[in-house]
Amino acid sequence: MRKADLLILANKNLWRRKVRTILTCMGVVIGTASIVVMISLGIGLQASMEESMARWGDLNIIQVNPGMHHDPENPEAAESTSQEEVGLDEEAVEKFKSMPGVSAVSPTYEVRGEAQMGREEGHFRMVGVDVETMEELEFSLQDGRLPRAEESYTVVAGPQVINTFRDPRVEQGPGAPGSTGGHEEREPTELLEESVQVTFHNRADRERQQRHNFFVVGILDDESMQRSSQVYASLEDIDRIRDFVYEGIEDARQETAAMGGQGAAQQQSRQQRDQEKEYDSIKIRADSIESARELSDNLRDMGYNAYSASDALEGVENTSRTIQAILGGIGGITLLVAALSITNTMVMSIYERTKEIGVIKVIGASASDIRAMFLTEASLIGFFGGVIGLAVSYGASHLLNQFAGRFVEGGIMPVADPAAESVQISIIPVWLALFALGFAILIGLISGLYPAMRAIKLSPIVAIRNE
Repeated sequence: MRKADLLILANKNLWRRKVRTILTCMGVVIGTASIVVMISLGIGLQASMEESMARWGDLNIIQVNPGMHHDPENPEAAESTSQEEVGLDEEAVEKFKSMPGVSAVSPTYEVRGEAQMGREEGHFRMVGVDVETMEELEFSLQDGRLPRAEESYTVVAGPQVINTFRDPRVEQGPGAPGSTGGHEEREPTELLEESVQVTFHNRADRERQQRHNFFVVGILDDESMQRSSQVYASLEDIDRIRDFVYEGIEDARQETAAMGGQGAAQQQSRQQRDQEKEYDSIKIRADSIESARELSDNLRDMGYNAYSASDALEGVENTSRTIQAILGGIGGITLLVAALSITNTMVMSIYERTKEIGVIKVIGASASDIRAMFLTEASLIGFFGGVIGLAVSYGASHLLNQFAGRFVEGGIMPVADPAAESVQISIIPVWLALFALGFAILIGLISGLYPAMRAIKLSPIVAIRNE
């Protein structure tokens, strides 16, 4: 029997009992929709958690800080006050660059200063980085450009930096005349192409000051907790400023070190680090999230304090997979019930079509033809139910994102703006839709195996006589 004829015959046989076929398909529809919606909620939860984690920093960026190293074969060394501090110098930078999975490395210096822009005063938390690696370290801009290596005292600012500026002559706070609350978010681009004078104080003598004019050439398009409130300049500019800020502080630390004990050792270690021009931290960009996890572990084993947002991602992924498995299992139970319904429908079809089966066998239909006909009918039930179930799933997902998503976004109450973009709490990727449709067809096919075997074993003579 040709495949086209087989499909036509199977389709006609199904719709001879429209109500029963529709009811059987409904079971598959409910089962398919349950699986897809349940798993889509798990996928949406994972995406939401990953997006939330990304706000703390890029998932493949590792920040390395100085640490303490001890001999792992000597447990008592971990509790010893004479642990060797692992610093961050140029040798460490070159070592990190040679590690597998590393695509970019930049040492950093940090310094704080009092900023003034016209009549407004604020503060700059400045970080010096290698400007040639900024693109590789994923410094994305909402406006402007990145500093260039040949420039001096040009910076890019995070989107929250502008909110540190206030006019000291204007009363601040909710009760101030003309104030609408005192904490309004300002447009980040107000800082773009502005010259900001920053005052730095010497740590050993606060009376000594040094002023520099910085020109803001770009505004970062980065809402992460780390970069949104920082100002980034060239490593060389911040290095020169730190020379002034820490000038003379060694003498002050030597006096403090006279206290003795562990405090003296720590002070002496800091003094040595400053004298050797070690970096405050080093930023590493891994070529993948998996590499970031592996690099973080290796760096910690080497004694450094290494952190990446991807460290916590593995736990999030495991939790998400567990949730998806539980939710998918709940939907799978519904589809199992639908499978039993398909089997029941096909068995009833055998009793109703006993004579027809006998006649088909008498005129020359083989056992494989009979088997193919019943399996095709069962598969068509799975196909029709799967397609309709997918349509229901997409509709349910849309409703969840439109309504339930607004409750998540706005807290207990929905958001005030009906046009606001809803939170994607249900996500149906293409692979999930294809898997659900294929699984529904497979369930139908498996459910038709028993009825097909019964039809094959049916004697044509007995079938015609009983009818």
